Order: sequence, then structure tokens, then C-alpha cells
Amino acid sequence: MKPPPLAIGTGAGLLVALLLAPATGDVLGKLATVRAEHARLAALAASPAATQPVLAPGLEIHAPDIAAARGAMMNRVQTLAKAGGVLVEETSAATAAPGLAALRIRVSGAEKAVVALADALERAGPLTRLRRWRLDPVPGGGVRLTADMVAAWR
Repeated sequence: MKPPPLAIGTGAGLLVALLLAPATGDVLGKLATVRAEHARLAALAASPAATQPVLAPGLEIHAPDIAAARGAMMNRVQTLAKAGGVLVEETSAATAAPGLAALRIRVSGAEKAVVALADALERAGPLTRLRRWRLDPVPGGGVRLTADMVAAWR
């Protein structure tokens, strides 16, 4: 007597399930371990103690408010420009993310002096960066630097 096809299919399916059971159990165990690690890392990332400062201490501008921070940046530009023989044409407030002070500057002078000013602004502390900048030639020689200067403050 020949067994029915349904019984053969069921028997084959049970045999395959028995052969795959050890591998399935191992994968499910690994999945549980990975889920537990994910939950631990998510809780760690959500905790306030996990936040790291973006800037090393001492590199930010210490100011009571953003206007004072911009004022400190303006003084720095004026001082460095005066020392290098560069004309400051404009300094005005620019928009920036919270915790950052931004200043739009436009300076002109000899190419070497203007490039040295930009270099000094970015190298010396407190830490500032020229977010957007452009060098254009000016009639009669020299160059004009137009830039957005950004610094962290608190």
C-alpha cells in the first residue's frame, strides 16, 4: 500500500524542521542578545550623563549673551586687522545655530595681509571658523575677504 502524498509532505516537513531546529535556536538566542545590547545602548544615549561637550574647555568665547560674544569677535577682528594693516569694511551679526555666535565680516588690503588675517582668525584662540568665505580682487590691487565667522560661546 502506498502512503498518501499529504503524509509524505508532512513527514518531509517535520524532518526538515528537526534538522533546522538547532540552527534556529542559535539564531534566536543571538537575536535576543543583540536586542538587549540595543536597548542598553539606547538607554545610554538617552541619558543626560552621556552627552559629551562638543568643544574642549577653554576654546569657547566666555560671554553672558550672544551680543557680548559677537562684540568679542568684533574686537578680535579689529585688533588683528589693525596689527596687519587690513581695512575692516563691515562687521555685522549673522544667523547661527544655538550656542554659536556668527559675524559677517568684510575686510580688504594686500593679499598677503588679508590671508594672514584669515589664518590668524582661525588659528588663535578662542576657536573660530570661517563658515563661508570669498576672496575677490579690488580695483587698484589687493583683495577683499567676505566671510561668515562662527564661534562657540557660553
